[in-house]
Amino acid sequence: MNRRILSSVFLLIALFILALPHLNFTGAFVEKLEGGYNILPLLALASFIVSVFLFISRKSIDAIVIPTGTWEADIDRTEKAMSERDKLKDNGYFLISGHKGEGFEGMRKGQVYRIYKYLREHGVLPKDIRVEGKSHDSEENVLYVLKKMREMEEKTGRERPLDIAFVSSHAHLKRFEDFYEEATKRGLVNKKDFRFHKIETEGEGEEKGYEGTLPRKLIHYYKLRTMGRYRAKNGSIKYAQGDDFFINLIRGLEKFKKRIKGIK
Repeated sequence: MNRRILSSVFLLIALFILALPHLNFTGAFVEKLEGGYNILPLLALASFIVSVFLFISRKSIDAIVIPTGTWEADIDRTEKAMSERDKLKDNGYFLISGHKGEGFEGMRKGQVYRIYKYLREHGVLPKDIRVEGKSHDSEENVLYVLKKMREMEEKTGRERPLDIAFVSSHAHLKRFEDFYEEATKRGLVNKKDFRFHKIETEGEGEEKGYEGTLPRKLIHYYKLRTMGRYRAKNGSIKYAQGDDFFINLIRGLEKFKKRIKGIK
């Protein structure tokens, strides 16, 4: 049950108790009645306080980021993001992150568009959706999303920390967090500009055990160490061009290994 529903339930409980006949708030807050104490006024107050707390605390996120992955992962992440919609602030939005494809047909067949279409079919208005369409992997998901959000804020003239939540599996979210922390250490991102949150899906997101494989760990470590290539001359984040030889080599070996397994 999400916070919006819980908040409404506790508010209804408080109103129901207040509407009960013979409920007297005069005198002592806890009244002495036949055979015991009347705790109904206390329950009404507690229910009202809980309702207000849930209503206020649920709106804590400026953007829920849905990164593209496999098609199954995309659906899993999008559904989870929708279930956490009540955490968005009044001007909050969903931010789809992934390469949007080349040309009109490429865009229409791409994962970014399919996630956008899914959100629209489930009642999300276009004004509540943003797209970061340049990233090719998890590192760029993080860096380019932070870049886009900061640029959007600068256009409005607002200066405030942004609460941003990434949606994915537990292991994948750890990699997102690593990239965010490394970006702040290197000065690509000012830690005062963002607060990083995680929304965990139930599914793996990719192949089972994929995050724990040696190739994945090597690529992750290498990307953390070479993040400097995304630094612009002014110290901010820039768009970099493709992966280098080392990354392509590891990915090539991964594909070759899968083909060999398929033959066997």
